[in-house]
Amino acid sequence: MNGALDLRCGARYTCHMKRSAIAIITIFVVCQLAAIAILVLWIVWSAQADTNAWWLIQGIILMIPVIVGSTLIFVYWSKLRLLDAERVNFISGISHELLTPLASFRMYVETLQMRRLTDEQRQEFLQIMLDESDRLTHTISGILNVSRIERGKDLYHFVQANVADIIEQFMAENQRLLQHADVTLDCDPDIETRLDPDALHVVLRNLTENAVRYSPSAAHITISLKAEKSRLILCVEDKGDGVEPGKLKSIFKMFTRGTSSHPGTGIGLYMVKKIIKAHKGRVWAESKGKGQGTRIMITMPLTGKKEA
Repeated sequence: MNGALDLRCGARYTCHMKRSAIAIITIFVVCQLAAIAILVLWIVWSAQADTNAWWLIQGIILMIPVIVGSTLIFVYWSKLRLLDAERVNFISGISHELLTPLASFRMYVETLQMRRLTDEQRQEFLQIMLDESDRLTHTISGILNVSRIERGKDLYHFVQANVADIIEQFMAENQRLLQHADVTLDCDPDIETRLDPDALHVVLRNLTENAVRYSPSAAHITISLKAEKSRLILCVEDKGDGVEPGKLKSIFKMFTRGTSSHPGTGIGLYMVKKIIKAHKGRVWAESKGKGQGTRIMITMPLTGKKEA
């Protein structure tokens, strides 16, 4: 019932947006043509009437701001319309990310209440409920962190740390997240730098979650870490859906998702970019195209190296 209502509301919203877009584009085109026509007629009239050149210049000076101004208004309207569409996609994605673990949690609680289960089954259900709780917490924390990032709040606590140790700790704490993934670690154990370990956990979770989410079957993930001159290079590579070359930069924008067919909030890679930027680093994506997998590359300053 609610799903059908959501579909009808979504269809009405889409129809309304299309009608509004057609109307505004039509008005813009008519206004531009009218302004250009007036400018041309003014030039022709000035030439035929053999008037003072200053009158011609004044007319051109007055009409050009009208044309430029209406163009800028249309450009900003287009950006606002795109932002509104991204907002709608975000609401849809966040609703799914919040409701799915809640529904799963409720189902297992009701099962525990209604059925007699063995200790093994009960422990399995409780573990699943904990995992869903972690997933819900991660989603809500992501939203709060993005809000704090946008407001310029200090999120980070930098310490000198071994990066490989942090990666291994992340793997140990997220075994269930990656239980169906084939993960290969290729990390130099002697790399240290100044960073926020919790923030690096957020980066790794978002990247590995994306690798699992956008893989058609069991994900194959390679996490590599090495030092090159004065910088460390962290790479998370998968063999999943891949990204079209023209969209490699846009996937780091807020509310942007790889495809609308996959669930998600569209803030994961945005957070990754902001976190790495706060660490004075750089992040970018590489992919040969659809079905060719994705490689996320991260570089950060290397502030120290563990002694042998």
